[in-house]
Amino acid sequence: MNNSINTRRQKGYNILEVLMGIAIFAIGMLALASLQGSLTRSAADANVRTVAINLAESLIETRRGFARLTDATGTFAAYDDIASETINITRGGIPFTVASTVTDYYYNVASDTFTTTAPAGVTISDFKLMSVRVSWDGVAQRTIEGAVEDIGTFSALSNICGTGKACIVINETISSVTTAAASKAVTQTTNGLDPFAITYTPGLRPDIVSLNLGNNKFKESLTPEPDVIRRDELVDTRFDVITYSQTGDGNFFVRREEFAAVSCECTLKAPTGTPEDSGIRPTIWAGDEYVEGHFVNKPFGESANNQQSQLCDSCCRDHHDGGSSAEDHSDTAVNKYNPWRASGDYFSSGTFDGDHKHYNITNQGNLVLANTANSTYVEACRLVRKDGFFKVAQDFRQEDLHTFPEDFLDDESEVTTYSNYVTTAANAFENATHFNYEDDIPAICIGGPTPCVAQPTYGGSYDTALGAGEFPVWTQLPLDGESEQQLRSRGVYIDYLSSDFRTVVDCLRAGGDADSCQTGDVILDLNTSTNILEIMPFFDVQLTFLNRWTETPNNTPVDTTNEGLEDDNAHSRGVASKDALGGSTVEASGHKGNLGFTDTEPVDLTYASFVRTDTIEVQALDSGGGGGGTPPPSTHPVVSGNFSETINGVRVTDIEIDGQNGALCDRTTTGFECEVPVGATNPRIRIFGYGKANADHYACLTGNTLAQNSEVTNGVNAQVIYELHNTIPPNPVGGGYNVNFQTTPCS
Repeated sequence: MNNSINTRRQKGYNILEVLMGIAIFAIGMLALASLQGSLTRSAADANVRTVAINLAESLIETRRGFARLTDATGTFAAYDDIASETINITRGGIPFTVASTVTDYYYNVASDTFTTTAPAGVTISDFKLMSVRVSWDGVAQRTIEGAVEDIGTFSALSNICGTGKACIVINETISSVTTAAASKAVTQTTNGLDPFAITYTPGLRPDIVSLNLGNNKFKESLTPEPDVIRRDELVDTRFDVITYSQTGDGNFFVRREEFAAVSCECTLKAPTGTPEDSGIRPTIWAGDEYVEGHFVNKPFGESANNQQSQLCDSCCRDHHDGGSSAEDHSDTAVNKYNPWRASGDYFSSGTFDGDHKHYNITNQGNLVLANTANSTYVEACRLVRKDGFFKVAQDFRQEDLHTFPEDFLDDESEVTTYSNYVTTAANAFENATHFNYEDDIPAICIGGPTPCVAQPTYGGSYDTALGAGEFPVWTQLPLDGESEQQLRSRGVYIDYLSSDFRTVVDCLRAGGDADSCQTGDVILDLNTSTNILEIMPFFDVQLTFLNRWTETPNNTPVDTTNEGLEDDNAHSRGVASKDALGGSTVEASGHKGNLGFTDTEPVDLTYASFVRTDTIEVQALDSGGGGGGTPPPSTHPVVSGNFSETINGVRVTDIEIDGQNGALCDRTTTGFECEVPVGATNPRIRIFGYGKANADHYACLTGNTLAQNSEVTNGVNAQVIYELHNTIPPNPVGGGYNVNFQTTPCS
């Protein structure tokens, strides 16, 4: 009998192994299906949130489109009609509830604060805070201003979104400043009007001037209107640049560019190592729209206080250079916020390598370098609205400035002359740009626009002195029977033109079309026009109320107003009045960059090199038309100095002066200047406008010394009077008589 056991290995699978394999496969497939479902739900949730954000932004932009403050007839959209509301909307089969809560804020002069209670006699608020909540049935998430935050349970959301709801919340302010073009425009094509085209009413000259771009397209800038933020006397100035088409059916929007300029106080931060925790490269022009930059690991900043523009959060964070990214442009100037800075204005090593230098103002009014983390510094930024939100763009760059009489640009022929100059000069400027042109900036007059090279001189009848294509370089008082006139100034601004943009324009000049010429960042898919002026980032804007106005000789025979900046241009600047018979040279001046729109103190050491000026002669005549003449050069000794301050709630630009006992004194962009006749008896300068109720403020000389005549340190009437002649000669003369305004006694 053979009792041996067959130990040969069994072949094949038994039923248990097969069942186990099926089970493992089934579990894997279930897990994969679950993952796929989760991904699908996540994508769907993201799409729903995108729709919700678009609904919120659409409501905000629509409410911004009011035409007037109030309208009792209900015919026009009015600011006063913006109120809390709830709207139910269905998109893609999903019902959304759009609920807005509107709160009015008023500026209370007595308390120097914004409040939700209207002061006595005030019926219209200064701005409205609009909080828009869009909710829907969905996951337990909320999105506030684009940042998604997981909450965890529906009950935790019940006080924000409502029980069983998901939501997004967007908060925006709506200023009471009316703009004829405050709502977002629908893009037009060159093949005709969009079926939903928005009509547009062009502004009124001479404040708003339409530039003819050709092809029945026009561009104009609304007058910049500053909002002076009282806490630290910082400024938020906003204006729009409108491109519109003109047809037999009327005027229609093509494009609206909404700009802001802010001055801010910030706290410096070192790079974190994570781009998303740092800042963003500049928003730049791409031919038919502005495109936002990308995150990069670089130095950044944070807003140093909450008593300044809401836009300071972005300004402080993003307005920094340095760092590197694979997404950076090969044209290195595109990656910088101010491509025109000198190399010495950047850190070349250390923590802040590559960033432009920032400065803070000391208690003595001096600018000191902020070179350590958590240092406080001052900043000024340009922002542009992109997809409903303001983004930090490259700095403003003024390429030309002109001063005009009050009556110039009243007539259509004068508008044509000015429009031809600006468009010809801008076109010629672009044609003269080249690689690294930011280091060798072309003159805007290249190409020979007539006003640049042929202007009349004083003499002959005022109304016939101009030839074809010429600007007035003089005016007279009285004019049209008026004893004073509002002089005006206008600036021409051109964005940095990237290498991609210049390549596209060169291609268009050679006869190419939009499809074949577009390259890099410049994609002409929204506006297929090959008209260079339509795709070029330039504009002209009125600067009358932002420029400083001075005259030579000082104050006589002509004097011009030069008041401190006030909300909504309530101040007076550039109004010329006759003090005696004769001629004066009147000068308008302002910063070429962001500070030109905020009219605030210098934020770096380059301020003086970025100031641009233009002059006009003003003839003070008698009733018979005599008494004028070429303004004589001043022969009087001049005493001048700069102003600075370290007082919360005081702006250097609001400090005022006057000359006494024969001294002829004027404010300048940075301080003061006095002509002091040698034979004057006890000439003096009075400085005021820096006082506050129940506070002691001091004016302290930080450079050359002047004898003090008297001083009031307490309250709103704080002032100081300095002698401009010494008891024993030699008398003061020249510059360097600098004054700092502070809360502590002078040392």
